[in-house]
Amino acid sequence: MHIDPLFHPGWIEFNQRRWQLTAETLVLGPEKGTGWELQTVLYRNRRGRLVTPPRNPHLPIDFRCASDRPAAINRRRRLALTRLASAFQERGLGGSLSLSAEACDARPFEWAGMAARPRFTYHLEIAEREARIDPSARKKARKCHRLGYRCEVSEDYAAVAECLAGPESRKGFDYRLDAAELERLAGLLGPDHFVCFLARDAEGRPQGCRVCLFMPGGHALAWSAGMKTPALKDGVNNLVAEYALEHFAARECRVFDFIGANIPPVAEMKEAWGGRLVCHYAISERGPRHLAREAYATASMLLKRNHK
Repeated sequence: MHIDPLFHPGWIEFNQRRWQLTAETLVLGPEKGTGWELQTVLYRNRRGRLVTPPRNPHLPIDFRCASDRPAAINRRRRLALTRLASAFQERGLGGSLSLSAEACDARPFEWAGMAARPRFTYHLEIAEREARIDPSARKKARKCHRLGYRCEVSEDYAAVAECLAGPESRKGFDYRLDAAELERLAGLLGPDHFVCFLARDAEGRPQGCRVCLFMPGGHALAWSAGMKTPALKDGVNNLVAEYALEHFAARECRVFDFIGANIPPVAEMKEAWGGRLVCHYAISERGPRHLAREAYATASMLLKRNHK
């Protein structure tokens, strides 16, 4: 069983339909034997080059090793990622490929002449949440309860889309999701893999939401979130997150992935939930700008060394 919901056939179909891409499930293994296996899903654009679809936090990767010896795991993972790097080169990159944290070794891609940029997220072990969450996060959720807010699993996709518009207007970006797209995605994944959490105030008005993808027994992804600006001070974000964690605990999900911690205010908010900081990589071709930055960094290092 895959632990990443981005392997779900419904998610793959959504990406193909919504973004007009062609998906390829890639399975790699050794030339002889069954010592390891790597699976992923790749997407090609109209030019046949590999891309990360919009609104995808990463490309899912599943690596399995027949041995539990650390040395064997390290060697076989390196071999598997070397094969994956070759697959990228054969197909060509049409942009940056954001990889799952399962691809924790960036060296094979750099050795193949590609650039690897570190990106970060937080993974919270759901079973350990009580001991890990900062009391300040719980306090904000309790405040929201006292003010009469309530959270629920909802199929009111118009209300969810209304809440998603909150950060769009504040931060100037576009989720590229409306009520119809949310309903379509819910139909493709089903309630065992897709869920919307909606918070309403004491008057019943929608004030905040989270849209999550999950795999029972595996990972839950905080895919999209939207809180109306006036409700932020009431702690609605914390209320919805707390409710979501309880929901996923009941479905025996192991890890809650907060999806991204690369901007200071976002990192500060998410770190309060006690997750483990996890690095993953965005892989791209080395273009002129990247080579110029590397040359500048090397020259600066040599100049500093010569002045010592």
